[in-house]
Amino acid sequence: MLCKHYGWKIVDVTVPEIEEMRLAHYVTIGSECTASLAPHLSKLDYGEIGWDARVALSIYGSFSSKDYLNAQRIRNRQTHFHKEIFKTADVIVTPTTGVTAYPLLSDAFDTGELDYINGAALVRFSIAGNFLGLPAITVMVGYDKGGLPIGLQFIGRPWSEATLFHLAFAMQTLCIRSYKKPQVFYDLLKKQ
Repeated sequence: MLCKHYGWKIVDVTVPEIEEMRLAHYVTIGSECTASLAPHLSKLDYGEIGWDARVALSIYGSFSSKDYLNAQRIRNRQTHFHKEIFKTADVIVTPTTGVTAYPLLSDAFDTGELDYINGAALVRFSIAGNFLGLPAITVMVGYDKGGLPIGLQFIGRPWSEATLFHLAFAMQTLCIRSYKKPQVFYDLLKKQ
């Protein structure tokens, strides 16, 4: 749509080692979470937190300093890969998530959400922004067969926020007529 309407050009790129980046991101977040929570973990009542948090804390606590350092090596490598991509592309365009929202299991509200397979698919394309510190923006562009929203993400090189806002506005302008009002909607700009 952007190419047709604005004449912008698409260049195919490949981000190598996405799965390795996802795992390195997980090790980094888990290690940093454990390090920051360490003074409080002995006081934590595990009966008050969901199984999802219990499992996560258990896994995070198993990461070694060697795991963390290797994750940072992968971060460096991914930074290099992305810099190379940005030599030929202004932005990287991906789906916002690898899947649309999936139903929560019936026990999720009591025990927490433990669906790591779908969870990994959800964050598959958003990791570069978080792990590498790259600016990114997402815009709704349509709906899946079940009526759930689908987003398009623009990932930019460092300090390219103005370009990302421009792209997001242009994309939203082309798609906004197809937007559906959600079942639950509060107009925050309307005076009550």
